[in-house]
Order: sequence, then C-alpha cells, then structure tokens
Amino acid sequence: MLIHRTFQCLQSAVLTALVFAGVLCFVGSQTFADTFEYVDEDGREQHVEARFYGAGQGAIALELADGSLSIIPQGALKKRTPGDDPVPLTPQEMLTRLEGEFGEELFRGRVEKQYVVGVVLTAPLPKSSERRVDANLLKAARYMGGIENMFQRFCKSMKIEHEDPKFPLVVLIFETDDDFNAYTTKHTGGNGLSAENIAGFYSPQTNYLYVRMSECYSFATPLHEAIHQQCFNTRVLSRLAPLPVWFSEGMATGFEGNGDKIQSDPFRLNAVYARLISQSGGLPPQMSWNDVVTTDQVFRGDIFAGSAYVHAWSMHWLLVSRFRKEYPEYLRYLSTLEPLAEESTRIRSARFEEIFGATPNEIQQKFAPAFEAAMKRFKPPADSEERPGTISRITNLAGVDAYAESDGFRMKVQTQLRNLSPLREMAFVVTVVSDSGSASQWYLPNMKINEFKLLEPRTLRGRGFNVMVQSTPADSETNARWSRGQLPTVGLRR
Repeated sequence: MLIHRTFQCLQSAVLTALVFAGVLCFVGSQTFADTFEYVDEDGREQHVEARFYGAGQGAIALELADGSLSIIPQGALKKRTPGDDPVPLTPQEMLTRLEGEFGEELFRGRVEKQYVVGVVLTAPLPKSSERRVDANLLKAARYMGGIENMFQRFCKSMKIEHEDPKFPLVVLIFETDDDFNAYTTKHTGGNGLSAENIAGFYSPQTNYLYVRMSECYSFATPLHEAIHQQCFNTRVLSRLAPLPVWFSEGMATGFEGNGDKIQSDPFRLNAVYARLISQSGGLPPQMSWNDVVTTDQVFRGDIFAGSAYVHAWSMHWLLVSRFRKEYPEYLRYLSTLEPLAEESTRIRSARFEEIFGATPNEIQQKFAPAFEAAMKRFKPPADSEERPGTISRITNLAGVDAYAESDGFRMKVQTQLRNLSPLREMAFVVTVVSDSGSASQWYLPNMKINEFKLLEPRTLRGRGFNVMVQSTPADSETNARWSRGQLPTVGLRR
C-alpha cells in the first residue's frame, strides 16, 4: 500500500545509477518520439524512444509508451534525437504485453475502459474456474472505475485541476502471498517495510498497482493504492517529484470503502482511524505534525509507519474540512514540484506555513476539538470489533478467527477458517503459537471455494498467542508434501 517505499527504491536507483535495461530497450512499433542513445552499466549501447520526463540528482527520467518511467545516469546519455511524444499503448496492447510477460497459463486479464486488470496465478487454473476468474476480473475492473469516478468528484468539489489518464491503468493481483512477497522484495530491493507487512503498493516507476488477492476480499488496499494511481495519471501530481509522503498517504487514506462499495471521501471521518484515535484517547504521541510534515522517514520501516499513517489521515482530513481555501492552493504548489528535483526541509516547512498561516504543530492543536465535534455526528458502519482473546484476520486466501480462554497457565484455543479463494480449492495449514513457545497445527488438505470449517479445539501453555495461515492449491506439489507429513515449520509471522 505504500507509495513512499517505491520512491525510496527509485531514489536508491538514481543514486547508484542503476539502469533497468529490460525496460529501457523497449521500442514500440507505433511510437515516434525523441530517441535517446546511452551506454548501460554493462557498457552496451542502448537506444530508446521516449518523452523526456525530468532530470535531477544526476539522473534523467524518460516516459515510455506504456506509461512507465526509466531512469538513466546523466553521464551515460550520448545523444538525443528530437521527435514526437510516444503514442501511448492502448489498454488492449498492454493486456497483450502482460500475457506475454507472465505466460498464458499463469495470467488472466481483462480490459475495462482505461483499466487493465490481471491475475497472476500461482499454478495453472482448472477449466471449471475460468468463469469464476472472468467474473472476479470484471468485478475488480468495475470497482476501479468507481474509484476513478469518486476521485474525479473530489477534485471537482475542491476545484483541483485534473486530466483524463492517457496511459492504461494496470492492476496486478497476485493469487498467493508467497508470489506477492517474492515480487515485492525484488521490486523494492528490500528497502522500507518488509514484504510481509505490505498489503499492496503502487509503483511510480512502472505505473502499475500491485496487490495480494487476499486484499481483494475487503478491497481496502486496492482502494488506497488506486488513489495514488489516480493522482499521478490525472496529472494532479508528478511522479518522482519530492512530494511530502504525509500528503500522498493522507489523500489515499481519505477514501474508504466497505467491501466492494466505496462509501467515503476525504471530507468525512475514516471509520478505522476514527476508532483508533477514540480508543487511544488521541493521536499517537510518538511524533508531532511537524515531524510528519518534514520527515518522510517516519513512514518507512515497520515500527513507526502505523502511527505516521494515523497522523497523515488526521492532518489531511482537518485541512480538507477546515481549510477549504488553502488546501487547493497547497495542492497547486505541490503540482509545481518537478520530477527528480530536491526540496529542503526548510523550504517544505516554509511553504506549508506560508499557505496555511501556521506551523503544522499549531494546526495540530485544532484537531482535537474538530475531531470531537465530528464524532458527535459520526455514525460508524456496523463492524464487529474483536473481543478480548480473539484474533481475526484475512491472510493467504483464508479468513481465520481464533479465540482463546486462559487460566493464566494454559489456554484452550478454538479456531475457524474459511477458504476465501474465488478461484480454486485450497489446502491450508493453521499454526497457533503461544507466548511461551507452545504450538499446535491444523492441516486442512482440501477446502472447496467458500467452504467453512470449525477446527478441533487445542490446549496450549501460556496466556497469549498468535496465529499464522499458510495455503497452497489443493492439487499442488506443496500440498502433496504436506499430505506426506512434511508440514511447514512452526513459526511466527507478523
């Protein structure tokens, strides 16, 4: 979900002069653009047709016909021959490219207006599931179209200038968490949050949105990341510009959904964050709004990111709802920031204070009374909160609920699980580990689509516990190993 992690990856690429040659070498048969000749890091001469996108920090960014951005070191550029801008690929051309990249057996895709939605499968799909995958692709594509409509309504209501997307908007859904984790680690270079703690993300470089299939059960992550994609493809903001992370994330957290329905925009309270703030008695104390505005690092890493997101939503909500005149002016300022440019903390703080007439910390003082007043009118959606001793989560295509009662030394754990895969029968291994190191596993070799099972209660030593679920297609070699007793090693996953 987190755009700043991709920016960190890109900045690292700029500073180390990495060149993604496989992307840079593409020359579209229908494009007639500036031709850039350069020498890659292996000393080979390369030619690419692209539109000059920006320069800075010792690098040049080029916009290709598929909407991706390629970065080359300035010193590697040998010649630039002027031409027209590239002709953007059509959504159908983009779909054909993705089918070639992932292979016909492991990819299914659909075009819906400007969106190209694809599923990256972990194994060949049974013929009986083809209709299911088509139906789910259509559902996802139409959901993305709904996001686009809501974002445009928000822009119009705030008098924010925006354009229609000119490139295909790609959404890639990874069927399994393992495949998503492997791809994410490779894409980010291991920088920022660990892959296991990333539900999905939008890449300013590829212009793709990547998400786990498990996240498509609630659609919260696709919604969040699609707002990032909309911001950059409607030219509201520029990719690779030195944008404050708090603003990008605050904007995205302002939109909230309930399943596959989009029910809220930045003017309203976000039910999740409103509940967190109410239950905690206020904003997280680890940082202030001055910290959030000036220090993008608070959004990176596994420790402070959660608190930073609460602050980002809070600040964005207050500015949208109480600073209706200043907010568009601030956004116009952000839209002037150039790709690959640098902006000092001093300038960032000065511009914020100049436009809003106060420091972030001074504005933060206005949040508590505004929030309390809004909560009096707020009707949160019906949502079952977890009771003490319960863990409920969606992970690895499983909806799992685990409940434990403890006498202080031993606890009885009751677990139930549903197969959330919309495509195929799955095998699951559920592992519960107590705070004393005691563990127990349940193996479910074959669960039908949407099947629900109540698992046999187990007793473990300890007073607290965590639950982990691993899954694989029921007809996979991995499940064959599990059936032979070679179950996954017991361990904890955050």
